[in-house]
Amino acid sequence: MPLQTYDTQINSVCQPFTAVSHSFDPQTLKSVYSFESNRQTSDMRCPYCGKMNVYVHARHSTEIKDFPFLPKHRQSLVFYYHGYKCRECGHHFMEPIPAKVPNARITIRAAEWIKGLLSRNMPVSAVAEITGFHWETVKKIHLGFMDEFLRKRKEELHRSGYKPTYLAVDEFAIHKGHSYASCVMDLETGEILWVGQGRGMEDFRKFFKEYDMERLNNVKAFAMDMNASFNRLVEEYMPKTEIVYDRYHMQAQYGKDVLGSVRLEEARKHQDKSNELKKLVGTVDDKETLQKLKQEIRNENQGYTRLKKARWAVLTNSRNLSESGGEALDEILNSHSDLATCYAMKEEMNRLFELRDKEKAYYGWMKWFLAAEESGIPQLQKFAKLKVRRLKGLVAHATHPISTGKLEDTNNKIKVAKRIAFGYRDQGYFFTLIRYQSSLGLPTIP
Repeated sequence: MPLQTYDTQINSVCQPFTAVSHSFDPQTLKSVYSFESNRQTSDMRCPYCGKMNVYVHARHSTEIKDFPFLPKHRQSLVFYYHGYKCRECGHHFMEPIPAKVPNARITIRAAEWIKGLLSRNMPVSAVAEITGFHWETVKKIHLGFMDEFLRKRKEELHRSGYKPTYLAVDEFAIHKGHSYASCVMDLETGEILWVGQGRGMEDFRKFFKEYDMERLNNVKAFAMDMNASFNRLVEEYMPKTEIVYDRYHMQAQYGKDVLGSVRLEEARKHQDKSNELKKLVGTVDDKETLQKLKQEIRNENQGYTRLKKARWAVLTNSRNLSESGGEALDEILNSHSDLATCYAMKEEMNRLFELRDKEKAYYGWMKWFLAAEESGIPQLQKFAKLKVRRLKGLVAHATHPISTGKLEDTNNKIKVAKRIAFGYRDQGYFFTLIRYQSSLGLPTIP
């Protein structure tokens, strides 16, 4: 089928350049517009000495990619421009091309299109396919305007004299196979201040070496997960800052290592008892005794099933249970003393995190750890032995009721970004993207 043409003439002018020809290749679907310079030599000024005494020394051409009008099409602009030489100072310089992005062979409007598409959380690979630009070109454009945005944000914060008061640090997975990164957030604004590779103590040390420590003079408290060694570095570099251990990490770990373990242990007891009783079925001849035995087996199986299904009821706050759910939980706790003790300790832990008096919090936690030690429940004793070392950070929650919850929410957004992009080839680019996205929509600092 022959290429259809239209009786349409377009005279394009790009500032001091005028379109002189257009070609289209139906095989490659590539369209090329050629532009000639119409700039007068008498209007040129030497950028080195400022004199207007130059002449045309050479003629050059460059091809830059433009945003296509149609999908799968490719469009380029070829500019024929002049190279000049100054008669006064002897320097050579090139005629500027206003449509071109600095340090990239791409038009400014194409770069704006790329920004717009990427701002919609479109994957870099998809933008590259739509526009016909190389993945690295799209990344370079994206990285350029993100760096500029973060630079201006930093200048804005510096001018205003703003300094964060509460910080949080946490880790997130980059790839499968135990590859992690750590990030620090300003809890008041939700802005990610720093992202770094790894989650070890020396990895986190880079934050204190790379970040402007003068901006951290006003930090009152630092929230973190007590499983990491981040606290040692905060004590080293920020000795006046209180460490606050995240309540949700502790509650989640308690639910898994204590409540979950004890619940499953109690469930296994029912299962083991049921299996033992089943072995006796074939040895009983008396019908009435056999019926009682089978009833006991059913009771043990029901007890096992109730405990296996009681995970949510045991872990959730008692205030969130329905009346029927509360009754079912009470029935389970009344028949399982160890689980009842662990559940009561969980409720007391929740109450301690609600305290806002530091002295009451201190004595409350001391009683909690003493009760755990005297409980005789191995899982509870082991948990308390590990956490009592973090007593100071638990008590600090009464004065500074902060957590890493906001940072956890950001970590979930990071996971979504990774899935959208099918991973990132450049971790530095990915870390810049994290900081950029966390800064979008933040109010201007007065």
